[in-house]
Amino acid sequence: MGYALFANRKIYYTNLIFTLQSKLDNIMQQKNSLLTFSANIADGKLTVDEIASDATNFNNYAEYLQGADAYLNTDEVQDTVGEIGSIATETNESEEYLATIAELLNTSVNEEYAQQYNKKLEVLENQLDMQQKKIESQLSAAQSQLQAVEEAEGQAIEKATPKYNGVG
Repeated sequence: MGYALFANRKIYYTNLIFTLQSKLDNIMQQKNSLLTFSANIADGKLTVDEIASDATNFNNYAEYLQGADAYLNTDEVQDTVGEIGSIATETNESEEYLATIAELLNTSVNEEYAQQYNKKLEVLENQLDMQQKKIESQLSAAQSQLQAVEEAEGQAIEKATPKYNGVG
């Protein structure tokens, strides 16, 4: 009967360790995915190739693009872009000059939004770090418990085994 209890506890802790290690692997994959996403948006330019090569972050890219578009259309940004555009038009009316100014403004606005979005990603990464530490401590405790059960099982087997002192 004692063997069954020890075997049951060993199975429980072995499964718990496997589950916790799986959770750690999942967190590491999420952190790697966030790192790739962050690197792709850092310059404020998002290309189709970047999105296509990182399918795991498709929802993040969709959210980022929607947010960037909404940020570009805010009153504050539109007013600033309009003021700079009117100054640029007064300075030089050539289409090449105005196109260059528009591209610089667009790049600047996109970089600003990317910086703001990266702050959100840092918060997510911090949450993942906290989850990882919590799981690592649970994993350490489960491994200690498994080791204790294995030692107790070994002692129980040793005590239950009859000793042979020889003949006579």
